[in-house]
Amino acid sequence: MSRRIRKPTTKEILSVADENAPFNYVEAYKMLCTNFEFIAAAQDCKNIMITSTVANEGKTNVSSNLAQTLAGYDKKVCLVECDLRRPSAHRLILMSRNTEGLTNVLKGEIELSKAVKRVGESNLHVLLAGSTPPNPSELLASDKMKNVIDELAKEYDYIIYDTPPVLLVTDAATLGKYMDGALLVVSHNRVERSLALKAKKNLEAAGVKILGAVYSMYSVKAAGAYSSYSSYNYYYYGYGYGYGYGYAPKDKKEKDKK
Repeated sequence: MSRRIRKPTTKEILSVADENAPFNYVEAYKMLCTNFEFIAAAQDCKNIMITSTVANEGKTNVSSNLAQTLAGYDKKVCLVECDLRRPSAHRLILMSRNTEGLTNVLKGEIELSKAVKRVGESNLHVLLAGSTPPNPSELLASDKMKNVIDELAKEYDYIIYDTPPVLLVTDAATLGKYMDGALLVVSHNRVERSLALKAKKNLEAAGVKILGAVYSMYSVKAAGAYSSYSSYNYYYYGYGYGYGYGYAPKDKKEKDKK
């Protein structure tokens, strides 16, 4: 009897490093990685911020899995958990929420070299959020944060910063001035087009260079046949949910203009 594979939920954090991860899910991140490296090389980027419009759009999934995929291609990568209010990357990396991290470094409680942890024997290192501070925006805007960014840039090929949603707090815009670019995660049927555009405008107003967008939580089952979208450079993982990267289908673009 064949084993039935449980379908992941939209809120579940999945890892490309999990041997049970759906094939199309892993392939989607490989394609995202390819596009990312092309853009990063063309624009000389290594400090990359990943954010979203609102909460629960999948930005931590994207941050963590992109970092893991890049590390798998022999790149030395550091994932920095900058969502100090609602950190969740530790769940995917399978580390304790109480691990000392970024907040502790910025408060002078631990050295950066000791706070950064290597994930197994891989090329991926992580700097988790650490203790929850009362003043996250001030910490992220501090000179000490700039020093952390500069030090990590000397050591790694890519540093992926998982930041809070743009329209909820100012943290992403604050960090943006230190970044080489940003990826904006936009979830299917969760945010209105006007809000996503407002998030884009807020980032640009803060001087953040937007490198591209990642379309998340797309339901193949709800949308109909996969083949009707396949020519538009979208990539999904199976079991009903997926991640896309590319251009919207023509009929969708025309609908949005109305």
